[in-house]
Amino acid sequence: MMQSDNFSPSWPFNNLVDLEPYGLDMDVPFDGCSSFASIDDSSEISSIPPFSTMFSDAIFPYPASGCDDQLQVTIPWDEFSVPLVGLDSMLTDDGVGEESFPLSQSQPCSSQRQDVWSPCLSSEASVHTTTVQSSLAMPVLGEAMMGIDNQLALLHLLTAYGEAKEKNQTDLAEVILRCVTEKGNPVGEALERIAFCLSSQDVQNQRDYLMQESSKNFDVAFKTFYQLLPYGRFAHFAANSAILEAMPNNADVLHIVDFDIGVGIQWPPLIEAMARQHKTLRLTSIRWGEEHFGHSPWRFQDTKGQLCDLARSFGLKLKVEEMGIEDLANELEGMKKRGGSREWLAFNCVVGLPHMGKSKNRKLVNVFLDIAKQVLTRYRGIITLGDGDTCEKLRDSSGFGAFFNGQLMHYQAIIESMESDITKHLVQARMAMECLFVGPNISAQAWFEKWEQMNETCRFDAGTTLGSLKVSRERLMEAKEMVGEKENSYDVRMGGNSGYELALEWRGNILVKVSSWRN
Repeated sequence: MMQSDNFSPSWPFNNLVDLEPYGLDMDVPFDGCSSFASIDDSSEISSIPPFSTMFSDAIFPYPASGCDDQLQVTIPWDEFSVPLVGLDSMLTDDGVGEESFPLSQSQPCSSQRQDVWSPCLSSEASVHTTTVQSSLAMPVLGEAMMGIDNQLALLHLLTAYGEAKEKNQTDLAEVILRCVTEKGNPVGEALERIAFCLSSQDVQNQRDYLMQESSKNFDVAFKTFYQLLPYGRFAHFAANSAILEAMPNNADVLHIVDFDIGVGIQWPPLIEAMARQHKTLRLTSIRWGEEHFGHSPWRFQDTKGQLCDLARSFGLKLKVEEMGIEDLANELEGMKKRGGSREWLAFNCVVGLPHMGKSKNRKLVNVFLDIAKQVLTRYRGIITLGDGDTCEKLRDSSGFGAFFNGQLMHYQAIIESMESDITKHLVQARMAMECLFVGPNISAQAWFEKWEQMNETCRFDAGTTLGSLKVSRERLMEAKEMVGEKENSYDVRMGGNSGYELALEWRGNILVKVSSWRN
């Protein structure tokens, strides 16, 4: 892991490990928001203990700054109590097992299909496995070969589906998708789990049931997903550090305009950093409306109250507000006519990350970035864009088939990276997080609509008014340290013509990319 004797972090990224010092309460009611999926509003949310006591027995994959020891960070596996009652027929048909189990470690282990479904591995099972290992060597090898054959067959089917859709062979595509359904498996290999999400309406009720039951643990699943997996933490660190790095010393007020504030989880570390500089912070959340943005599980007033309480505890002057993008542009124009201000603007847009639910309309992203560009022709400031969507890199695909394959590779990398960070036998806890935060973005129809709209959404062009902000060596080192790339298959790289992009990769596949421009 990259270390330096004189290495000093530019801001307290290590506090992302434990949000308790910030007093940020992410316990939010999940009310069937369309950002994730449509579920029954009456679903009961399981209660969870305080954030400081809810975790146990897990190690975060990155160390605190200036420290060689790994941080002991807890993961609330015991809080996942989603019952899977009612899935018996689906699991039997898919060849996964004949019994269903709750998402809880307290459930007794079953002797059937223990390697797949049981949340614990008993010592008796281990002894039994050792005893019969030699006698079962050939059958096990045969099962492994069958599994490989199934993966290859599924890959060929998915490729054929993309080609059929590209050629407008709708009937053939539907037939192929039904074949994919037969090989989909919510607890199988990565490609099988993707196939389960992609599959036709034949299993829609099964997917809806998994989503409904998983949503009962939405609050704890959200915390666990953000804490354990690096996608959100990496994007937020890269954007925050770019803002602090670029902000001039003579600026009295930092005015952040946030495309999607959500629960506000990005901003506690920046609030602490601004308090240390004795500056004033203004945070404007853009209000898009449900007709454009969908219903959100996060209540703005709750987020505002928590962030203001946090700022008050640090002695920071903070103003949090919500307004439409046009209203913001008009206000800034009026301020300019009145003689301007000493505000330094930061337009922040983070989209396409799994914990944010379904990807937002790319047209809205373009509207936000275009207005930001126009405003920064008259004001000092920066634009930060964190993107976990694959559309931009797949824009030049030769056809829908290539675009579809690119989407498959992206989500296969996400699922495999999740699997590497979550203990192998905790299948059901991982499945709950996949249902809530990955599955909603895996849709054959949605991918086809994205492809059709590709020509309507243009690349952001900073033009001559904005210059790219090159990633500093310190920011690169901190990001590498955060994801612990020497300990796993993650990698952090600089990109862009002048090194203005910071990208998180998994085995060569870009998962998140953060770019920044300033005037």
